[in-house]
Amino acid sequence: MTKSPMLWLLLITQMISNATGSHLYKLWVYYDGSSCKGTPYNMHAESDLSCTMYTCFEDGNWSATGVGVASIDCTSDYKTSMKTFFGNSPFIVVETFDDWNCETLKYAEAYFASNNCEGSPNLNSSEVAHVIARLDPDGSAVLEYYYDARCDASEFYGTYSADKNSLATHACDDSWTKWYYFDGDDALNSAEAPTTTDNEGTTDSQSNGVSTPTIVAMIVGVFLFLVVIVLVFYCCKRRSTVKQTETQQQPTASLQSGNTASLDMAMHGQVGLWDDDVITAKRIPRDKVRVKKLLSRGAFGEVYEGVFNGNRVAVKMLLPHTRGNLKQVNDFLAEAKMTATMDSPHVVTFVGVAWESLCDVCIVLEFMDGGDLRSLLNKYEESRHPTGFDREKTTIALHVCHALTYLHSLMPPVIHRDLKSRNILLNRAMEAKLTDFGISRERLDQTMTAGVGTSLWMAPEVMLGERYDVKADLFSFGVVLSELDLHTLPYAQAKDKVRDANGRKLPDAAILQQVAMGIVQVEFSQISPTGIVELGRACVSLSPNDRPTAAEALYRLQVILSKEM
Repeated sequence: MTKSPMLWLLLITQMISNATGSHLYKLWVYYDGSSCKGTPYNMHAESDLSCTMYTCFEDGNWSATGVGVASIDCTSDYKTSMKTFFGNSPFIVVETFDDWNCETLKYAEAYFASNNCEGSPNLNSSEVAHVIARLDPDGSAVLEYYYDARCDASEFYGTYSADKNSLATHACDDSWTKWYYFDGDDALNSAEAPTTTDNEGTTDSQSNGVSTPTIVAMIVGVFLFLVVIVLVFYCCKRRSTVKQTETQQQPTASLQSGNTASLDMAMHGQVGLWDDDVITAKRIPRDKVRVKKLLSRGAFGEVYEGVFNGNRVAVKMLLPHTRGNLKQVNDFLAEAKMTATMDSPHVVTFVGVAWESLCDVCIVLEFMDGGDLRSLLNKYEESRHPTGFDREKTTIALHVCHALTYLHSLMPPVIHRDLKSRNILLNRAMEAKLTDFGISRERLDQTMTAGVGTSLWMAPEVMLGERYDVKADLFSFGVVLSELDLHTLPYAQAKDKVRDANGRKLPDAAILQQVAMGIVQVEFSQISPTGIVELGRACVSLSPNDRPTAAEALYRLQVILSKEM
């Protein structure tokens, strides 16, 4: 029986993989200047057997951070390549995996550990694209993310870190990541290189690694060989077809290649949410969704203003470099499914999900023309808007509490896990709605363990990697109440008061440690209603058992609105 060209491709790919004992990685290298020279500030590596090299290009859409200048390298050993690009400069590598024991690599990120604000200076201010990477005196590696190019404290997004032991042992942590730190004199330990498949007998990726030119040459050779096979197959098929045509003139149907066909081919044999009943029911025509201007870009996706059926909508998409990854698409559709099942006036309305090919899957949501709460509070702070709680602010808090009460009442309960002022959207009538369920989880057990990065809104039990439940959202809600009151970012007052031995403000990691120990709490103004202050302090209690439920907090806010406002 004649083997198809696709089967030959699989066989030859397997032969090459067995012969080389290595994988091919695509390595994005990002620069903040006008040319691909000097020390890059960020690199991104992921497995890609069809990798194509680009020497230097100016196209922000290629980048997760919107950088204007970047290059793409193809390598079988991304750590060695990272070392080559960074030269004698120190850098931090964070590997993210698809499994709890860190065996199957998802992607790896490298950061220039300059202890300065790194990132493209011409980025949109709403993007989380600027990082301060450093090695602290205690030996821990720290990544601080900011929204602006100056890494100003008022635009702080969150902190990710690994202690000295994690750096030394490269242990797999609760977030399914491994951390590395290299200075200019470090030699790479190739035995730590992960695999992208679960094959036995994987050899050392550096000692047996194949150089980029060799791999490219092999791929070209395989391609030419396949062309010959396809031609032979086609000729044989054509002869057979001609004979059949001579005896029986009968038209035959052909599958025209296109975006939809390409998607079906890519998804064939895969188990994914694109076949889920909820997703199928909520699918809308992709050509009816018109994407306009970029509104924001974060660590996991982009949000655009768009139009669907004549109405303004928000269009959420994956970052460009992840759009061809089936695992990323599946995770994205999981977010779409969760959002689609929500039915609350205080959760952003799900319009639909659309795609024609893997590279353009998008989630279409209700457009909130009032922006996010953090932007409003920044304006209040700049204009010296009175602190404290008025009826408008209290109503915003009430709406958020309505959303939490709804989420926690579902079966099973849904924990948002990323409640903060940036994820609270407003319309022009100042009605608040909750959004961004990218890291939300259904509570499948009584409690859960940590799996998200550290941020200023995070509950201590989540921060410490302990088990947690819906009360973690209530802690975040208490932090949001403090923001509504004072307009500043969480713990801004504590940073001014608590300083190190040299009189400098403590870094966020140190502040969060004090929060976890109960030394530092968010603050409230003296002019705020006593009931709201008491509620806020109860929400940020160190023990989850001392925090109110969302329903209890909702009732207390309703009473305050009716009696004190």
